[in-house]
Order: sequence, then structure tokens, then C-alpha cells
Amino acid sequence: MKKSTRFLTVSLVLLAACSLRPPIVNLEPLGTVGLAGFRTTAKGTIAAYATQVFVEVLTKSQPGVRVKELGPEETILAEVGADRPTPEAMAALGKKYGVEAVFFGALQVSDIKPRINIASIITSATASADVEAVLSAKLVGVKDGTTLWADSARDRQSVGQVSIFKGGGIFFDARDPEEAYGDLVRSLAHKATRDFQWRRALW
Repeated sequence: MKKSTRFLTVSLVLLAACSLRPPIVNLEPLGTVGLAGFRTTAKGTIAAYATQVFVEVLTKSQPGVRVKELGPEETILAEVGADRPTPEAMAALGKKYGVEAVFFGALQVSDIKPRINIASIITSATASADVEAVLSAKLVGVKDGTTLWADSARDRQSVGQVSIFKGGGIFFDARDPEEAYGDLVRSLAHKATRDFQWRRALW
């Protein structure tokens, strides 16, 4: 009886393993990859938080992948005398940081619809809002500046602990980004990195 149970357990584990498909893009052959801080026109901490979540989701999707966080895109490009990732700039970044490719990303926040709660504004000067956001990312090789991968994700969710300004401007200034807009950012990161994730086989 015990042998039968053990056999059944092993069989179920093997079946579960066989029902997963490997990622479309495997980063391991690249070696160390760099990550530039995401660009955004939104004010506050949401871009830095999105960068943090992106690398977290990426490394969990492919354990063992080597990711070196390089700093804000504008800063690292300026360090090599560039304002965009040209082939010459990518070669310089590869030499400077010892990476084989670099992730670049942008977070676009638009169509903001505030949810005004007078009581919360009086007590905390913050509010919540329905926000639509797009996260786009690409992986660029350092040898010739070729784009090795690119994808984007869109989502719309309610976020909290934001400051609303006249004309619809919004400032993402939450002391706890995870609580305030973590669901939105994590949804975008998971969708944008789908090519790096193990997937369930449909058969």
C-alpha cells in the first residue's frame, strides 16, 4: 500500500513537471544582463518601484539569472556620452558594467480618474484614483545594439495614497508603494515578462 502511494505521488509530480512549457526566452545563455531604471513622466516613486518589481518577477521566473541594476537610464547613458541606446552606447555600457545585454523600460500613466473622498483629503491630503498604465520593456544586446526582445503590458486599476492636482495631475508619493499601487505594478510586470516565465502546457 505504501509503495502504491509513493508511486502515485511520484507520478503526479512528474505529470505536473511535464505539463509545464519552458520560457520562450531563456536568459541563462546571455550571462549577466543589466537593468536600467525605468523612465516615466509620472511624478513620485512609481517608476523606481516598477523597476524593483520587474527585476523581482524576472529573477523568480528564471532562478539563477544574473541581473545587475545599473541605475536610471538617463544617468547611465550620460556616463558613456549618449542620450539613447545606440550601438556605440551599448558597446560602452557592456565594457563599463560587464554585461551582455541591458533591459530598458518605460512606464506610461494616463487616463487618471480621481476618486475623491473629502474625509480622507482632510486627514491625509491624499486620495485614490483609477489609473491606466502601460509598461513597455526591451532587452538590447551590447555587441551591436540589436533588440533581442521587446514586449509591453497594459492594465487599469484603482491605486491609493496619491496626491491629485488641478487638471488631473497625480503624484505617486505613497509611503508604502506595495499597499498603494502594488497590484497594478505587479500585474504589469507579470504580463510584460510572460516570455520569461514557465507556462502550463495546453494539452
